[in-house]
Amino acid sequence: MLLTTQLIGFGGRVSGGLSALTSITAAMWDGNTSGWTLSNDDAAKTTGGGFHNIRIKHATAPVLDGDFVWQYTQTGDMGGNTDSSYGLYDISEDSTWSTTAFNQGLNSMTNSYWFDATTGTRNIETFEGSTSKTSSINFSVDDQFKWERTGTTLTLSIAGSVVQTWTGTSETLRFCASGFTANKADISDIQFQI
Repeated sequence: MLLTTQLIGFGGRVSGGLSALTSITAAMWDGNTSGWTLSNDDAAKTTGGGFHNIRIKHATAPVLDGDFVWQYTQTGDMGGNTDSSYGLYDISEDSTWSTTAFNQGLNSMTNSYWFDATTGTRNIETFEGSTSKTSSINFSVDDQFKWERTGTTLTLSIAGSVVQTWTGTSETLRFCASGFTANKADISDIQFQI
């Protein structure tokens, strides 16, 4: 028998009561969107030579204020040398987030849970605010990245394996993404469950 808290391939460890699996629409994105092609549940960085930072912030966008799952397929290799950064931050720090800054301003926040590309391709380092949590986490192109919060514990999984856990994350969170070089930051099949 399949329990409602054991959704196959999606949110298997999230407590019951979550909504159905939902895709992101292009209209939910905000920020420096001119450098991206945003089509429903895909985000492709099409302009190189500068940071074009985007976030999910719109009246129709999901509010991540309880248990949730946020997942996507990493179709770009991130490029290395801090070429790309992705993460979640407390909406009370919206004014610190930047459309053009390196690391999107996530490293200047108190409650941000994120990663950026490090030396070489397909390698990331995780952070909480400006504090490094783990380094040299490898991934493969087309791996699924899943951010999942249960209670106040937030995890990041890559290809089904938890690579980072943050605790005490009770904030209302917003997802954001950045890239410098065309195609390196691309993500697809963005879906959420709240």
